[in-house]
Amino acid sequence: MTISELIKGLRVIKTEGSLDLQINGIACDSRAVREGFLFVAVRGYSVDGHQYIKDALDRGAAAIVAQQGAAMKAAEDAAGRAAYIEVPDSREALALISAAFYGHPSGRLSLVGITGTNGKTTTGFVVKNIIEAAGERAGLLGTICYMTGGRTESARNTTPESLDMQRYLDEMARNNMKYAAVEVSSHALALKRVEGCTFRVAAFTSFSQDHLDFHRTMDEYFEAKKRLFSYLAPGGTAVLNLDDPMIRPLAKGLRCNVITCGTAEGAMIRAENIEELKSKSRDTGHAVPSGLSFDVLMKGERFRIDSKLIGRFNVNNILVSIGVAHALGFGTDVIQNGIRSAKPVQGRLENIDEGQDFLCIVDYAHTEDALRKVLEEARRITDGKVITVFGCGGDRDRTKRPLMGAAASEMSDRIIVTSDNPRSEEPMEIIKDITGGMRAGNYSIQPDRERAIEEAVSMAGAGDTLLVAGKGHEDYQEIKGVRHHLSDREILRKALRKLSEGGKEQD
Repeated sequence: MTISELIKGLRVIKTEGSLDLQINGIACDSRAVREGFLFVAVRGYSVDGHQYIKDALDRGAAAIVAQQGAAMKAAEDAAGRAAYIEVPDSREALALISAAFYGHPSGRLSLVGITGTNGKTTTGFVVKNIIEAAGERAGLLGTICYMTGGRTESARNTTPESLDMQRYLDEMARNNMKYAAVEVSSHALALKRVEGCTFRVAAFTSFSQDHLDFHRTMDEYFEAKKRLFSYLAPGGTAVLNLDDPMIRPLAKGLRCNVITCGTAEGAMIRAENIEELKSKSRDTGHAVPSGLSFDVLMKGERFRIDSKLIGRFNVNNILVSIGVAHALGFGTDVIQNGIRSAKPVQGRLENIDEGQDFLCIVDYAHTEDALRKVLEEARRITDGKVITVFGCGGDRDRTKRPLMGAAASEMSDRIIVTSDNPRSEEPMEIIKDITGGMRAGNYSIQPDRERAIEEAVSMAGAGDTLLVAGKGHEDYQEIKGVRHHLSDREILRKALRKLSEGGKEQD
């Protein structure tokens, strides 16, 4: 494609040089530039792409897109060497240019966007499963992984950067996928990563405090989430969790088709007669959670839902998934089959069973609301003690740390406060913030996460529940910019096997 074709419809302040040049690729990292590429200079948190324009030119860039305010030096660097395009917002430009370069792939897919503080990942997986129960193919972009039909790779961000987003969507369309479920984070919306995308359905699962290091206020955070609905295609549908008091007002405020879901009266898709299922462990005989079962009322129809997902809060995630499926035109039988066959999501209330006589759960809960909900579930299903291991991430919202500490302290019998992903912060400083919200006496501190989990396993007894929260599916710990291998699930299994072997030796 030519430069003029790529920037058609863009907000452009000025251009210099020929716009008829053919472009071979797009890059926003100068190290990825090849001969004939267009380089978009983007300001990041710690690095400004405008500082690397000369490097991009040296690597063969045919065109440079720069943001107003950093333009003078950029124009000088590009003069006589490449075409130059100045824009008011280079992040917006990157997204729209990428969409054009890949042939606007969201228009070749039925795109489902899912936002919310908690519940995005589970909802995305359930939606994908329902679509596949209908015999269709669906891609997935989310916190755990990116699935494009040809490959599956671990996710770096919940929502990919706009250039990667368009590339993944194009890959899905080329692999004959008709649908895609995309987790859309508030960061992605604020940073315009989904600019150039058109969604057929947009869902909002939940809203509670998080990311105030980035958004500054809850109102700003909510407005970022709400922005997802501005990307709906004409005739598109919003699916809203009516049980969330922050989301409820949107049902009357959005100018699009709206489907509301929940347990509350007035929900268009409503759950009744909710049962939390249990089954006996074959090794210990103890009852452990095994799923959910409930009635759904939808447009005068009543049908039963059976799911392997555990935790009462997952009723809302399932209902939102039903709303999305209904908006996409899938019938009741397909919805029932898709939910029935959906497996529990990795690191989301995941039961780690090595034959021990207590329940071990790994969960991604890293907000106060998510931690409370998981602990409520643990308390409801536990006859003995609730033991919690958790920490908070560094370089993130500090104000939620004492709130999470208070939630854990209030709802657990015993807590080990440990390190999560400290990133550039000192672990003990993060722990100090957490314990500021905790009551004395029911917690201890062990900054080494592996040792903390091992200590928790050693103190658990028959009928207890051990919750390891915060990292879920992640298999790394980020310290000072380096990711070291660390998996809560692996550490738990190793500790449980060691406990079992020790018990056999004593017998």
